[in-house]
Amino acid sequence: MKTIIADNLTKMFGQLIAVDHISFEVEEGEIFGFLGANGAGKTSTIMMLATALNPSAGTATVGEYDIIRERDKVRESIGIVFEDMSLDINLTAKENLDFHAILYHLSKKLRDERISQTLDLVGLKEKQNILVKYYSGGMQCRLEIARGMLNSPRVLS
Repeated sequence: MKTIIADNLTKMFGQLIAVDHISFEVEEGEIFGFLGANGAGKTSTIMMLATALNPSAGTATVGEYDIIRERDKVRESIGIVFEDMSLDINLTAKENLDFHAILYHLSKKLRDERISQTLDLVGLKEKQNILVKYYSGGMQCRLEIARGMLNSPRVLS
């Protein structure tokens, strides 16, 4: 099953063509690398797939949902790990994940389950009650990944 389908996806900023009719498909469970030089349109493409930017032309679906007509469904089906850290360093790992799980409207019971599962998966369960400001850079990266997985996304970017 195709998890992502991009068909002639294009993004223009004025006269600048940031993404030029890109087409690709990603199978469910596939690890897909998106490489290119600075300014090649990688971020603009991801922003369109995550519904943060509208395409100028073309179409795309993420998790079977159209990125224009079903924006909320797309957002429910993705998890994003940002390039720059976006954790609250004055909270513990568990508090950070709980805050984000609330934003996904997860029940208390499901929040607790998902937090425990994701912390265990990234090897931070024993460190869950330590303030993030005392984490190493690698630990912070793993916590960012755990946060991206809280909602059991079909697509993790």
